[in-house]
Amino acid sequence: MNLKRLLVATLTLAATILIIFTSAFGDKSNDSLEPQADQKALKSYPVNESGQTYGKSFDPLVVPDLILAEGTDGKAGYVLSSDLIGKEPTTPEEAVKQQLEQVNVNRVIPLYEKDGKTIVGQFKITTNH
Repeated sequence: MNLKRLLVATLTLAATILIIFTSAFGDKSNDSLEPQADQKALKSYPVNESGQTYGKSFDPLVVPDLILAEGTDGKAGYVLSSDLIGKEPTTPEEAVKQQLEQVNVNRVIPLYEKDGKTIVGQFKITTNH
């Protein structure tokens, strides 16, 4: 019974996110300008010596390579967006599988200096569904 309940809750959450995302970002009247807008947003972030963008994420569709975060010890630093976001699902089935695997999971990822190399702490990701 608990697995069925968990599956229903996960699918409901996924559907809600999809509806919100589609209503907010789905209907673009001028799709040809979208790549230019992404490039403009990326250029607004500073770039480190390694060519990585960094800073506070202000656009959910265009995030810097290193996102400003607070570590487990309260120290400020940056997390790699790829570590934070994880792998993009390629199919709906894979998305559901990832959602089910994310239930009540705690992960710790490195917290970096803005150089993207020097580890200064840890950032804890907690998912409680």
